[in-house]
Amino acid sequence: MNRIIYARIWISLLRQCFLALSLVLAPGVTVTGARADELTFELRIERGQLPTNKRLIRVTQGDVVKLRWSSDRPIALHLHGYDIERKIEPGVIAEMTFTARATGRFPVQEHQARSASGHTHGAPIVQVEVLPR
Repeated sequence: MNRIIYARIWISLLRQCFLALSLVLAPGVTVTGARADELTFELRIERGQLPTNKRLIRVTQGDVVKLRWSSDRPIALHLHGYDIERKIEPGVIAEMTFTARATGRFPVQEHQARSASGHTHGAPIVQVEVLPR
């Protein structure tokens, strides 16, 4: 009788070890603490717009993102959700660097002076989409 109980316990422990090992070695399993990427995007604004193929930037949560801006005219930009603002002058590169912690879509819009007491936003110049890791 004791042999049967010990055998069952032994088989149960082997199954648990096998399951744990298969999860560790399984392809496609997400590992927490995975290394984040450092991504740089060169963005040139001409006549208030980016080229169509640069209007959506996709990154993954945890990535370090660097947006390097240049423009043909002075412009003030605001990355919503991360509350980063930069003034860009012609001939000068301005950078927005952040760690993509919040997920979702975040527009970068031009700040346009409305009056001495505030500003408005223009249409989105680019959307930064942060996908969950």
